[in-house]
Amino acid sequence: MSEEAKQKILDFLKGVSGKGVATQADIKKGTGLDRKLVMKLIRELEQEGKIVGAGKSAGVGGYKLAG
Repeated sequence: MSEEAKQKILDFLKGVSGKGVATQADIKKGTGLDRKLVMKLIRELEQEGKIVGAGKSAGVGGYKLAG
């Protein structure tokens, strides 16, 4: 499940890459995954170097694909 959920997040971020960054809330809404799972997987994907934290809007950080 975890790898499938990670891929869902990566696919979602590919879809928003032209628009900038996506917040955790955007990712949760766009993937339908649980908030706690999204938070956990974002940390894992950052550690794996697949996504990076990027930008801030109203004090909320966003994420985008690495590279």
